[in-house]
Amino acid sequence: MRLEDIKYDFPKMPKEMRDMIEREVEKQIKVEQPQFAKNRRRTGRIAAASLAAVMLCGTTVFAGVGIYRMQQEKVGAHGVNVSISGDTENTSDSGAMVETQKTLTIPNVKLEVGYLPEGMVKTEHGKYSYENARNKGGVSMAFFRMDNGDDKFQVQHGDVAASEDISVNGHDAVYLQYPNLYEEDITFNQRIYVAFTDVHYVMEMYVASDVSKEEAVKIAEGVKLVPTEDLKDEDLVVAQNWSEYQEHADEAQSVEYVSKASISKEEMKNTHKIGDSLSLGEGLEAKVSKVQVADDIGLLDASLLDEDFKKEVDENGKLRPATIQYVKDGGMDNLSEEVKAREAAQKLVYATVEYTNTTQKEMTDVLFSADLPRIAEVDGKMQIVEEEQPGEGEEWQRAINHGLSSFWEMTYYDVHGGERGNNYIASIKPGETVTVHVAWIVLEEELDNLYLNLDPSGGCYEFDDTSLATGYVDIRQ
Repeated sequence: MRLEDIKYDFPKMPKEMRDMIEREVEKQIKVEQPQFAKNRRRTGRIAAASLAAVMLCGTTVFAGVGIYRMQQEKVGAHGVNVSISGDTENTSDSGAMVETQKTLTIPNVKLEVGYLPEGMVKTEHGKYSYENARNKGGVSMAFFRMDNGDDKFQVQHGDVAASEDISVNGHDAVYLQYPNLYEEDITFNQRIYVAFTDVHYVMEMYVASDVSKEEAVKIAEGVKLVPTEDLKDEDLVVAQNWSEYQEHADEAQSVEYVSKASISKEEMKNTHKIGDSLSLGEGLEAKVSKVQVADDIGLLDASLLDEDFKKEVDENGKLRPATIQYVKDGGMDNLSEEVKAREAAQKLVYATVEYTNTTQKEMTDVLFSADLPRIAEVDGKMQIVEEEQPGEGEEWQRAINHGLSSFWEMTYYDVHGGERGNNYIASIKPGETVTVHVAWIVLEEELDNLYLNLDPSGGCYEFDDTSLATGYVDIRQ
């Protein structure tokens, strides 16, 4: 996998889901703040980056010898603390409990999953989903190596609708369930923690709403962590050391990061019009030659559409309106709840982009991307237009768009290449031009704020230097 196309190797993900994942990374150690607090994107990135960099090696630690138990403890009306506690084995002559120190070697382990519901398949290591909802629901397993002792594990969650101490295949576990406010969507509204104290690992299993509690427990019961010395085993578990996770979470809490969502008009002077050519570097030029707006998806190749796209149209092929839900977040003493909802018209935006090789050498496996940030002039500055914000006196805290218009990355493209058959042009010969069609679904009310970012290393949700140097394309309607 190439680093630069990671964002298109994973399933499409709306902004609020990105924020949720990053919040999940940082909330594991500290007492959880409101579950969907805003503006923590950078914090999650730091912790997530540390997780990706974990080295595969056995760990030797000193830890108390005893009987460990994972259990939950209620915190407020809807908060839950999940921890592992230990009872020491030895007693001094005076009867006082003393902890015996012993050197523990934490082995590398491989993952064995002995049960999957009918129709569920493996999509990648530790991730399983139903064939009819591939990469959308199912279960996703993450692991922690308890290098500083099993009894150091502790996480706290708010907005918990139900919780239960359970046992899975002889291991203590805790089941958590969160509110599911929009049942038409598949959401990861369940969690199972399992303590594998025999090998000193903890599993955190994210469970989607398309998996019943009963089936989720059966999946967890079938999980085995088998010690292995083969570091090339395809089922080898890559786990985060708990001590490192704590350390990076603490560091992330102290990092103050301000998203670059507002810039001067001068900084955006290198903006292009439809029909302009722009350089993407190394002799590759791009030109947005045409932009079309439609009420249906007739411009798209039906063979390339997934179920998400098909759900966006009615029986006449017209785009359905998006449901926008206004939610008050839950916490330790309350559950998330819908305050209000509305419907908003959606449009298809379809762009024709021409890529030209201006060099004397053939280009192969040419990465392309097309993000569609919403940008508006506010008080003399150019500003990324993010989600709606509540007005004074309003009770809701988050606006959630349940339509495909929540995705700012390209949701459709008709040229596929590379080893994964995704957003690559297989070959562009010297002087040749290859045409790619890309598309998004947007809210009709956003049409006058649309800019196109063709920089593969850029993004949607904040300004960055490379995208500004390349220049955005003004496609406002």
